[in-house]
Order: sequence, then structure tokens, then C-alpha cells
Amino acid sequence: MDYLQNNAGNNYTLYYNLLDYFRTIMENHPAITAVAQGDIFNLDTEQYPFYPLGNVTILGADFGPSTTEYEIQLIIADKIKNKNNESDPVTNEFVVPFYGTDDLVDIWANTLGIVNDLVSYTQYSLQSFDITSTINNEPFAERFNNGLAGWVCTFTLTTHNDRPRCLYNLYPSGSL
Repeated sequence: MDYLQNNAGNNYTLYYNLLDYFRTIMENHPAITAVAQGDIFNLDTEQYPFYPLGNVTILGADFGPSTTEYEIQLIIADKIKNKNNESDPVTNEFVVPFYGTDDLVDIWANTLGIVNDLVSYTQYSLQSFDITSTINNEPFAERFNNGLAGWVCTFTLTTHNDRPRCLYNLYPSGSL
């Protein structure tokens, strides 16, 4: 198991640590050029962001006896580009794969590959994490009215949570 990364020393039950983990792996992926966090309707609000971009959102968290289960949503998106002006300058030959006028199919292929890299790394290369649920992937195109296309990936991530969760004495002795 040489490929297994030891991340057991980090407390990934902490919200910030989990966000930082996904930000780090997205920033280190060679195909992602911008990373955001939060509400998907604020995705791509910068004037000229770089593409493709990644976004992570934590949709919810459930505490178990010794685990925390987070519902994670990853979005990988790219800007749709028209292929109108791509032609051979000599013959004016125009070839568009899959007979489209834009690169939507290419974007779906590339961004799904990126999603696969991120969840595969999280699922199979790290200690402290388990993805035991189905990993749901849904393609989108212009869902946010901003010319973006890509995939929305949603899954449940289980992190190991050693008790006690609360490090403070909230019920002082002698107050019973």
C-alpha cells in the first residue's frame, strides 16, 4: 500500500480542514486553474476567471458515534466556446467532433475526467476518508446562466471522529 497517503494526523472532522483538503487537491490538479468554495449561484462571479474551475460545497454534516459524514458537492466547470471560426485556412474545411457548433462534448469529457481524478484520489489514496455512498454525477450546460458547462458531483464522505468532540468542560463539577 505504498500509494496510500497518511493523512491520519489531520482532524478532517473540522469544517475548515475539509474545505482546505478539497481546495488543495483541486489547486494541485493540472487541469484546474481556479478554485472556489460556497454557493453555486456565486460561481463564476469574477469578471475574467480562469477555466476550468472547481468549486467545493459542504451541503450537510451528520455526527455518528465515531464518525462525521459530510455531504460534499464538487463542481468542475469550463466556459463553452463556439467553434464558428475554426477552419482550415486553405480549404475552408471545418471539422467538429460530434457535429456540434461548440465544445460542449469536449467539456463534459474533460470535466468528468477531472471529477474522477478528485474522487478516486480521495477514495483510494488517503487514510481517514471513506466514500461509502454512490458518487452521483450530473452534467450541466448553462445551468447558471453564465455560459458554463461541466459536472456536479455529490457524495457522502465519512471522516473518523475520535471522542470527545467537545474539548471544553461545559458542565462544571459540583453544579448538579
